[in-house]
Amino acid sequence: TGGNVSMQEYMDTEPEFRSILLNIVFNGTNVSLVTGSVTLNTAELSYSPSGLRWFRMREAARGAPFNYPTADQSRPVDEILLSCASCDDNENPCSFGGKCLDDSTCACVNGGSGALCKVPPTGDGRCNPYFNNEVYGWDGGDCCGGTCMGPECGLGGLSAPFGIESYEQDTRTDAFSVLGYGSCEDPSMAPLTIEVKDFDVFDIVEWYAVIGNEDGDPFCSTAAINVRCNGVTYLYFPQYILNNESDCGRSFTETIHVPFGSQCELSTNVACFGILCLNHTISVYYGDDTSSPPIRSGNIGDESRLSFGVPSECLTDVLRNYSSSIFDLSTHQGQAASSLSNDGISEFLCSEGPNLVLERYALTVLNASVHFKSSNWEPYQCHGWGIPAVNTACTNFSVTSLVLEPDAGFQLGTIPTELFLLSNLQELVLRSNNFTSTIPTEIGLLTSLESLELWENGLSGTIPSEIGMSRLSALALASNKLTGTIPTELGLLSSLSGIFLDENALTVS
Repeated sequence: TGGNVSMQEYMDTEPEFRSILLNIVFNGTNVSLVTGSVTLNTAELSYSPSGLRWFRMREAARGAPFNYPTADQSRPVDEILLSCASCDDNENPCSFGGKCLDDSTCACVNGGSGALCKVPPTGDGRCNPYFNNEVYGWDGGDCCGGTCMGPECGLGGLSAPFGIESYEQDTRTDAFSVLGYGSCEDPSMAPLTIEVKDFDVFDIVEWYAVIGNEDGDPFCSTAAINVRCNGVTYLYFPQYILNNESDCGRSFTETIHVPFGSQCELSTNVACFGILCLNHTISVYYGDDTSSPPIRSGNIGDESRLSFGVPSECLTDVLRNYSSSIFDLSTHQGQAASSLSNDGISEFLCSEGPNLVLERYALTVLNASVHFKSSNWEPYQCHGWGIPAVNTACTNFSVTSLVLEPDAGFQLGTIPTELFLLSNLQELVLRSNNFTSTIPTEIGLLTSLESLELWENGLSGTIPSEIGMSRLSALALASNKLTGTIPTELGLLSSLSGIFLDENALTVS
């Protein structure tokens, strides 16, 4: 209607993104409308001013066919917000701490850009402390590994890793920079603390033998440390030499954050000085300190790689109260926790009620322990297992009966103590399956148990006295390798009507 219109593209850090500024001049009044960051792979941007749909002029320049799109008429008029591009400290201030200059333009700070500095630098691959909060999605994910996208992610993210600031980096063996995310504050990430300690010290004689330096002092050294989860590097720390012998007796820690549900590996590069190779222990803890038992630990001279998993968030909170092995992928508990974290239902069950997922976890550990001969296994406790070797019965979605058919699995071994998380179990039948462990004392936790059949296995040790805490009416432990005396607590089983203890090496006192 007589006004002049121009469009200008503002390049973001990635060349395929633009912010588009539409300038309208009418009767001497300038109005600017600025979009958010828009990918050039699409010609539409629903959240642009007034729902305008942008098109690319260079397509027209190439003669490419296009139609002039219209505005989105479905958006309510009261959602349309127009703002003046000229700043005013009182009525139209600059955003994100920007300063309004005398010519009514903004001098942007804290990474803001565009008209009135309203375009935040979130998602550019560099952690910006100003936007590292929940409102801005933790700087668009830039401050945490796994959510940061771009070639500069993690570079310079740790100013003093492991608290080491002034020690000499051994550039002879490692020329790479430290990589990490020391500013990650996203609460949806799992905290892990890495600890290095117990350094071998190279004394003066050894130091002289290696480099011929008569004035050489005792020293120790860290290994190069790399932590990767699901293919993403969350910490890279090059080898550092500690020249102060007192530091060689210290422990050094660094806390990192990785996504829940990850499978991770910590690897170390063991360096040598001539014939002498460095050595120290390295441990991984769940949490932001070392107060709990480590989830993995090893001596780098013996084990240069530590594999571990971090279950989904609710599973971690619930299961770590019962076993620290849920993080160790080499254990049945770790394998079960990892499987449940990725099955699409256990995290939901966990949020609905911990008891539901505890029972599911117990059955999953049983599957990992026994290695059933049928592989079509579904561990949802009350909807069948999909294999004839295992039969369960449930009341109110809780397992009350577990029957393992004879010779059901390939693998011999222990009765997993996790079975005793089935708190409402009334019947447990594990006969003729060559279990070779002792009878776990945790059986006393099954206070509702009425029938226990463990005969024809290879069970050894004594009958635990805790068995007297149940409501057993039938007990079958025959044909095992049990020793010791028959516990007097069996006399407390007032409902006991059948007991089978023959073909063992039991005595009566």
